[in-house]
Amino acid sequence: MASTLAAGASSLLPPKLFARTRVPQQPATDYSRLDAALKKPVFRRELFSDAVIIESLELLLKGNSCLYRVKSKDGAEGISVGHPFVAEVSYPMVPKILARHFVGKDARDLDRLIYNAVELNVKRQGIPLCVHVAAIEFAILDMMGIIAQKPAGELLGELKNKEVNIYMGTRLQQLRKLPPEESLELMKADVQETGAKHIKLRAGTGTNLGTDEDNAPGRTEKLIKMAREKFGDEMMISIDGNGSYSVKEAVRIGKILEEYDYEFYEEPVPWDWYEEQKIVEQSLKIPMAGGEEEFGIHAFRYLIGNEVFQILQPDLFYFGGMVRTMQVANMVEAAGLQITPHISSGGFGFLYMLQMVSVCPATYKYHEFKKFATFDANGVEIPIESKSRAFACKDGIIEVPTGSGLGVTIDPDYIKTHEVFG
Repeated sequence: MASTLAAGASSLLPPKLFARTRVPQQPATDYSRLDAALKKPVFRRELFSDAVIIESLELLLKGNSCLYRVKSKDGAEGISVGHPFVAEVSYPMVPKILARHFVGKDARDLDRLIYNAVELNVKRQGIPLCVHVAAIEFAILDMMGIIAQKPAGELLGELKNKEVNIYMGTRLQQLRKLPPEESLELMKADVQETGAKHIKLRAGTGTNLGTDEDNAPGRTEKLIKMAREKFGDEMMISIDGNGSYSVKEAVRIGKILEEYDYEFYEEPVPWDWYEEQKIVEQSLKIPMAGGEEEFGIHAFRYLIGNEVFQILQPDLFYFGGMVRTMQVANMVEAAGLQITPHISSGGFGFLYMLQMVSVCPATYKYHEFKKFATFDANGVEIPIESKSRAFACKDGIIEVPTGSGLGVTIDPDYIKTHEVFG
C-alpha cells in the first residue's frame, strides 16, 4: 500500500526540465588585458603626504541651477557646477544617499570613494545618480588641485595634451528640425567662429527608439550629401544617430556615409542594443562611436572587449566623472582602440572635457565642443574668471587651462544666490 501511494505521489511531480549535462563554458572574449587595466589606480594619491578629510558636502540650489561645494577639515574648498538638465530629477540623492560616502573620508582615497558611491547603490544606479557623483568628484578635484597647486586633470595622470583639437557638436535641434540648407548655414557660422576642422551632424529623429523615423522624408540623406558639398573634401564630418534606426536602416545610412567619406558613425541604433550594434559594426567599414548613455563599467568592458565601437564616448556626467572615465580609457588603451569623452552643453561641460583630455590615454584626434557655454539650468550665464589665460578656440584648437583645480574662479556673489538643499 505504501509503495502504491509513493508511486502515485511521484506521478504528480512536474517533469524535470532541461534534463541535460551542462558543460561550463569560458567566455569567447579574452578580457584579461582589460581586467588588468581596470585595476590600475587613477587618482595620484602620492601628490598628498597628509590626509585631506572631507568635512562637508553641500548641494546649493537656485531654481534648477545646482552647485556642489566640498570643504576639508583644514579649510580647503572646492566647487563645481552640476548637470544643467538631468540633476534636478534626483536632488535628494545628494544629502540622503551620497554624502555618507564622502563626508568624514580621506579625499586621497577618491578611487574607492567613487567606486562605493556608484557600486554600493546598485538599486539606484543610472544616469540620475551618476550626474551627482560626477559633480561631487569635480568639486573634490577642484579642492585637491588647489591644495596641490595643480590642474584637476593632472591629479589623475601625467599631462599628455596641452592642446585639444575639437569637433563641433552644436546645433542638435536645428540640425534635425530645420531644413538641411538652413541648419548647415548655422553650422558654417560655428566653423567660421572656431576654425573647427571637424563637424558632427545629426541623423534621424534622435529618439533612441530605433523606429527609422526622420523629421522629413529623405532629410538625413540630403543632409549627408549637402554637408559634404558645402564644406568640401577637406572638412572631417561625422554623424550621430542617437539611436534612431533599426539594424537594416542603420546599415543603409552607413553605406551612404561611406560613399561621402564620413569620419565616424555614432550610435545609429539604441544605446543598449549591443548585439544589433555589433551587427551594424560588422556590416560597415566606417568607424563606429558610442557609449555616451552608459553608466556601468562592466558594460564598457564588454563594448571594448568585443570592439562594438572603435571610438568610445563615456559622458563625463552620465558615467559618473573623470576617475571612472580614466578607467575606461585604460581599458581602451589596452585594447588598441580610441576614446573621446562626451560632454553636455551648459554648465562647465567644456571645462571638464579639457581637464579630462589633457591627461587621457588613447585619445581620438578630435573632441566634442559645444562652445564655451557656461549657462546654468536657469539660462543664466555663470560669471567666471580663468585662473590662467582667457578661453579661446583658434584654428579648431583650445589650450588646456593651467590654473589650479578646475582652473576657474566663480564669482562669489553668484554662489551666494544659491541656498543649501536639505
